[in-house]
Amino acid sequence: MDFKIILCRPSSSDKRSFLAGLHELGVKSEEESWLYMGKSAHVNLEQDFSAYVSALLERENNPPEGFVRDTVFWAKSGDEVIGRVSIRHELNDFLRQVGGHIGYIVRPSWRGKGVATEMLRQCLQTPKAKEIRNLLLTCDETNIASERTIVKNGGIFESSVDMGGDKPKKKRFWIRLGE
Repeated sequence: MDFKIILCRPSSSDKRSFLAGLHELGVKSEEESWLYMGKSAHVNLEQDFSAYVSALLERENNPPEGFVRDTVFWAKSGDEVIGRVSIRHELNDFLRQVGGHIGYIVRPSWRGKGVATEMLRQCLQTPKAKEIRNLLLTCDETNIASERTIVKNGGIFESSVDMGGDKPKKKRFWIRLGE
């Protein structure tokens, strides 16, 4: 890797780069993952980006209905926001089945360069990850890149969950820290 990645907390000063990453995505499900506010959230990022950032940071202590406490990081290379990773402090029923403790997304222009693997590696070194110790990570069975990222960081396959209909199964992996 010929660039350095750092994880940092969301900041209003990253508005331009964060929005550029959002505009690269173009697929609604990926845009929702990048924003990480839930499907029902209506956020006007252009007009009030600082409120969006505040809402992300507030979730660490006071999550909105349907969410659990989590810590969100933006991955940056230089001044560019190149990805988002979050660690959920606990699991609800949905997360226990299909969501897991950690979620991440990389903007398209940075994919295939090891960014997700490095984001996850750094996230696993945070105090919260070390406190949780046994972390569940999931990915669609069709998402080979995400599966590779999880396995490279020590993920051990446990099971697959049928999501019904024409949705791909979710593969479940455990990463155990401190053993």
